[in-house]
Amino acid sequence: MIMEIEKLKKKFQKIEQELEKVRGCSVLSHGWQTQKYAKASRKWDELSKEKFNIQKQIEDYEAKNI
Repeated sequence: MIMEIEKLKKKFQKIEQELEKVRGCSVLSHGWQTQKYAKASRKWDELSKEKFNIQKQIEDYEAKNI
């Protein structure tokens, strides 16, 4: 179970790094209604969902471990 938590934490860190790259996404930097903005926005949404799911799994594992 500890190995699973460590794997999830590594994956969580990778997602955080990817989110840092996308955090600068704005209409001013990417342009309004452009493919570049749409792609960055979708990536942000998907990474955020995945981050939330991993965070929930980590909390569940830690709750079972206690």
